[in-house]
Amino acid sequence: MDRQSAEAETRDDSRGAPELLRHRPGFPALMVSVAFGAVASGIMNVANDLVAIYALNADATQIGLLNASESIAFLFLAIPAGILLDRVSRIKTMIWAQVAAGLAIFSVPVCWALQVLSYPQLLVVSFTVGVAGMFWGLGSGSALPGIVGRDLISAAFARKETVDASVGIVSPGLAGILVALVSAPFTLLVAGTANFMAAGALLWGFRNKANVVHQAAEPKERISFKASFREGLHFTLKHPIIRALTASSSITNMGLAFGAALETLYFIRVLGFTPQVVGLVISTTAVGGLLGSLVVPGLVGRLGERKLLALSLLCLPLAVVLVPLAASATAVPVALIAAHSVLYNALMVSYNATAYGLLARFTPEEMMGRQQGFRLVFTMGPVPVLGIVGGLLGDGLGLQPSMWIWVGITACAGLPLVVFLNKSSQETTPANA
Repeated sequence: MDRQSAEAETRDDSRGAPELLRHRPGFPALMVSVAFGAVASGIMNVANDLVAIYALNADATQIGLLNASESIAFLFLAIPAGILLDRVSRIKTMIWAQVAAGLAIFSVPVCWALQVLSYPQLLVVSFTVGVAGMFWGLGSGSALPGIVGRDLISAAFARKETVDASVGIVSPGLAGILVALVSAPFTLLVAGTANFMAAGALLWGFRNKANVVHQAAEPKERISFKASFREGLHFTLKHPIIRALTASSSITNMGLAFGAALETLYFIRVLGFTPQVVGLVISTTAVGGLLGSLVVPGLVGRLGERKLLALSLLCLPLAVVLVPLAASATAVPVALIAAHSVLYNALMVSYNATAYGLLARFTPEEMMGRQQGFRLVFTMGPVPVLGIVGGLLGDGLGLQPSMWIWVGITACAGLPLVVFLNKSSQETTPANA
């Protein structure tokens, strides 16, 4: 199959993607599980900090450590998790991850009711939930090509983002209501229950192994952890398309971390936003993600994955430039920032969906876990560093000039795309073809 035929086939499949996805065994169950998982995550993100503040009188440093304990697992455990997911059942791992998260979360209201809740316990719970979330995310990304087939992978990823973003709009508000009604610790009972429901949806939907249409290939022989590590690293770094996409994602995430370190201060000190306006702007993030996820399948059908990927990535700086320009728009700074938030997140969903589709096409089934694990380390590893750099430059150069640096970093994300387009003209056959 030549490249033009492959792209034409992708466009044809994408036009009928919604109907085809509904008939892929296991995919509806996965979407139900994603919805419950998003409810749990949305409530946890709000209620966990409130538990620390109101139940344990935590200070700002403790809140920072609490949030870091949930995300640090991605940096240190992503690669071992990816190797493990290439050796075991991905669906079963996702089920156990949700169960573990639910049990950990349930321990908080139980201990609070018994008056034995402590800050170290919250740290352990946050870390456990972070590890479970990492396994859940890597597992779903590794299993998705086998559930829907590689012909619908971009559309399936977009549909997953639709569910996630839709719930993300509602669940933080739901958490706020529940905290007011039943207190923060007992609100976590709802989050834990949602984790169990997510596990139950997978258990029911994948009770029949036939629901995975493309089973992962069994390795011819069991190789050591070291050999598996070396094989995954070599594949991720040597494959030209995967290397280019990893570089683009890494630069994009570095820019996002740089800007995120300054955005709130910029909104308040430079643009004069009130906390209520800042909250309103943040809420538009989920709207942009939802919008992007809804239009991706149709755009893939019209443009193909490669063109949509290039368009999404090259338009990102245009979304970011609205942030520093807002300081000059004295009449409508809120409108420009809201437009930035919606456009940026819509483009990010579009980019991620098409990039994931291409990565899945060129990654053998038995390599999906390791490829995702290594990519996660490369794309997320620099994020804390750029967050610190952003804060330092914001203090040293000023908030307004630093925002233009964010624009420049984001623009650089398009440079590896030149390599991608060059290599993609030479790569005409997917790895599993």
